[in-house]
Amino acid sequence: MKTIIASTIALAVSSFLGAPVAYAGQDSDITIRTEHYPRPPYSGATYYIYERNGAVICTKLKVCNKYDNCNVTYKLGSYKDQEDIETGEPYGTTEAVVIPTSKQVKHVCLTRFKLNDR
Repeated sequence: MKTIIASTIALAVSSFLGAPVAYAGQDSDITIRTEHYPRPPYSGATYYIYERNGAVICTKLKVCNKYDNCNVTYKLGSYKDQEDIETGEPYGTTEAVVIPTSKQVKHVCLTRFKLNDR
């Protein structure tokens, strides 16, 4: 009963603050969020940031030109290209969402560095 009440309170507070929810026993959930940066001329960089317990465990960088030709790199831990650091704040972001354990094998960044829960 206490777990249900605690989970309900956590959900209510999280909804109010707009933060991802972590239930009892799920503190090792892996989440993913994105940040978008412009790359002149007519291209962009998207960072896929994987986190566990609030720490970045893996970063996927996808840089695409205006013809949708893309280069993808994977880095263990936190990574940001110097060009994007100089740009400053990203021009677009998404909220962190939990990746279900059954879907983690589809994420190359997690499987390449053996970070998935399976």
